[in-house]
Amino acid sequence: MTIKIWPLAALLALTAGVAHAQRSDADDAAAFAEELKNDDTSTQDSASKDPWEGFNRKMFAVHNAIDGAMLVPAAKVYRATTHKKQRKGLRNLLANARTPAILINDLLQGEFKRAGETASRFVVNTTIGFGGMGDPAERMGIPQHSEDFGQTLAVWGARPGPYLFVPLFGPSSLRDGFGSVGDITMDPAVWIRTDAAKYLRYSRAGATGLALREPLIEPLQDIEDNSLDYYASIRSFYMQSRKREIANGRTNYDDLPDIGAFEEFDELE
Repeated sequence: MTIKIWPLAALLALTAGVAHAQRSDADDAAAFAEELKNDDTSTQDSASKDPWEGFNRKMFAVHNAIDGAMLVPAAKVYRATTHKKQRKGLRNLLANARTPAILINDLLQGEFKRAGETASRFVVNTTIGFGGMGDPAERMGIPQHSEDFGQTLAVWGARPGPYLFVPLFGPSSLRDGFGSVGDITMDPAVWIRTDAAKYLRYSRAGATGLALREPLIEPLQDIEDNSLDYYASIRSFYMQSRKREIANGRTNYDDLPDIGAFEEFDELE
């Protein structure tokens, strides 16, 4: 998150709050930080996928300066002035708002069982879950998941292309950058051209940025403190996480469908 692993507050503001608001980023980041305490060499395995490393490192430094000066303080104020249950409710609400895009990507990937779960979660949480602030669907055994168009492109056969880091947008790849544009077009709120819809988009953008950054305060700080190369650690974390997301939990990545529609990405790796 989708939206979607690094602090995405400004990205969300620029794209009307399209984000992966309810993913396990904080848990994954915390686990990864623990691994880095014991073995930092794993962060070097992604170097071959980063031909633009010089540029990316400069952009990474710019991002960290903005993050430390603006995003982290805002996230700390948000934490200090809200209750844990309120923050959880907001994340649930934002995740529920992303359901239409997740459903479209489920269908585009041919994941019809997961599409049924997505539709069921939306109906249940929107009705008896107070518009999505609660998650009764989870308690009913309907698991949540997140999909984005970058994952859909991967399932269709698109290669990731070079790793790319853009300040405030965070880590990505050429393929996932194109995917972000697709996700924006799947957001129904983007197509409503009224003042009320505009204010809603801006409000949702700010809320989503805070909701995503707040649980990552300690995990990201832990990674920075315990890694020999913070940039390489984030790069490795991103690539590993994206691979797991695209595989939808499969341990054998070879069984993913490959339509082969994007061979031109091969030349960029």
